[in-house]
Amino acid sequence: MIRYGLTVLMLAASAVVVWLQPPVDLAAGRGLLRQVPATFGTWEGTEMAFEETVVDELRADDILIRRYERADRTGWLCIIYHQNRRYGAHDPLVCYESQGFVLRDEGHRELRVPGAEPIVVNTFIAERRGRERLVWYWWTTDGLTTADANRFRGRMALLGALENRSWGAFVRVEMIVGEGGMALAERDLEDFATQVAAGLPAVFERAKLGAAPK
Repeated sequence: MIRYGLTVLMLAASAVVVWLQPPVDLAAGRGLLRQVPATFGTWEGTEMAFEETVVDELRADDILIRRYERADRTGWLCIIYHQNRRYGAHDPLVCYESQGFVLRDEGHRELRVPGAEPIVVNTFIAERRGRERLVWYWWTTDGLTTADANRFRGRMALLGALENRSWGAFVRVEMIVGEGGMALAERDLEDFATQVAAGLPAVFERAKLGAAPK
């Protein structure tokens, strides 16, 4: 009976601690990425959770996982940010395959971003249990946005060597292929990705100040 009472007391105490200090959502952006817009054009964002074990494995300085919705369409944005010579060239193909997705149609696509140079992004389709996801991704650092992980790593290394500071981000956007089929998913993802690509440079401009020498 005493043991039962102690157990109840410990559970109650734990509940109070969680209520007073709720766990931090490590995918909501803890630093620089808090400034990522909650709205891109007509796409409205909602925070999403990410398992802490996965976050730890990435060893990122900041992570953002957010769902964006427009009418009955849903897109996802993932940003993994590293600074100061942590190359951070995250490989999403390995990530999806480890979750049981079958990948196909890997390729590239050009995004025409208003007021900026077009950028090339990587593309693939991920399928699991009969459901398809259209995924686009790229990397960006000071002076470079690219679909080439090796160019990204080289630029990060150069910045680190010349300035003793560097920052880099992996950016991924995703859309589930729904009843409208692949063509509609591609149109929606192109609109969403273009809005994201146009909005992020203002956020990453602040990274130059955040990546101070260590």
